[in-house]
Amino acid sequence: MKRLALVAIWLVAACAPLVDPSPSTVVPSPSTVVSTASSLTPSVQPTLASPSPSEDAGVFPGVVEVRPDGWFDKSGIDAPTGFPNTDGRVYGPDEIAVPPAEGPGRVAFYETFPADDAYLESRIKASRNHGGRSQAVVVNGAAAEVWLNETTGELLLGWTLPGKSEVLVANTADFTVAQLVKSAESVSDCCG
Repeated sequence: MKRLALVAIWLVAACAPLVDPSPSTVVPSPSTVVSTASSLTPSVQPTLASPSPSEDAGVFPGVVEVRPDGWFDKSGIDAPTGFPNTDGRVYGPDEIAVPPAEGPGRVAFYETFPADDAYLESRIKASRNHGGRSQAVVVNGAAAEVWLNETTGELLLGWTLPGKSEVLVANTADFTVAQLVKSAESVSDCCG
């Protein structure tokens, strides 16, 4: 089933017209980034409600539609150790090598089916342990946080959609916080 889903992702990506705005052309909306004094201190993540079986029905892998100009779907990512329901994709320019899945010149997109915040919480903990700080943002009208590690440039953003949890990992060399939020809001189901 996983192979069929990956083939479907590839077919959609191969057949869809590529209209990828570059980071310099992504214009943030005024409500996208919420600046607050408390955004510099770690906060408690909201607990996700477990989706009902009907919310899981018809859930398909997602596609990051807004990414830098010339960036394409490059490769699948193996399930992170300890998170068997989490898979992902790497997007980047043609000349990048995969692995690594994360770092400058790429954006990694992870999805967990059914929705579960355990993978996101593990990434937030790692970011916090390495000096990461959070910034409050709004994704699709819901409060979220982008975690920024200024030493490595890592940007981490997680949010939920019906039946699945999403995580984007990018780098400040390629994305601003506002551009990462725009990419998150562009995620669409490949087959839905």
